Amino acid sequence: MTMHSGGCHCGRVRFEVEGAPEKISDCNCSICSKSAYLHWRIEPEQLRLLTPWEDLTNYQWGTGRASHYFCKHCGVAVLRHPRGAPDKFSVNARCIDGFQIAAVRIEHIDGKSLPLEIE
Repeated sequence: MTMHSGGCHCGRVRFEVEGAPEKISDCNCSICSKSAYLHWRIEPEQLRLLTPWEDLTNYQWGTGRASHYFCKHCGVAVLRHPRGAPDKFSVNARCIDGFQIAAVRIEHIDGKSLPLEIE
């Protein structure tokens, strides 16, 4: 299985993800579009956080079902628990070292129009 490494801008948050995405989701909701977040949804066992959780800040909005994890030092959005699947992770594909986004199918999601209860 393929292992990818990644992290935030300042390097204090580092992680590894096992697998290869079939698709990446580009959501147009306000937080995703303003942070340029590209979602690669994974199972929790695919993620290995190499940094203490204390180096991340958690932001929750609306229903509080989604958790948005940012580096508390540089502010880059690295991980999420999506509101539509709070038991899974979403890794920001833009944070994966050397990842070729153009080589993966990009699915566009109209998150702006979705009710808060789903994603």
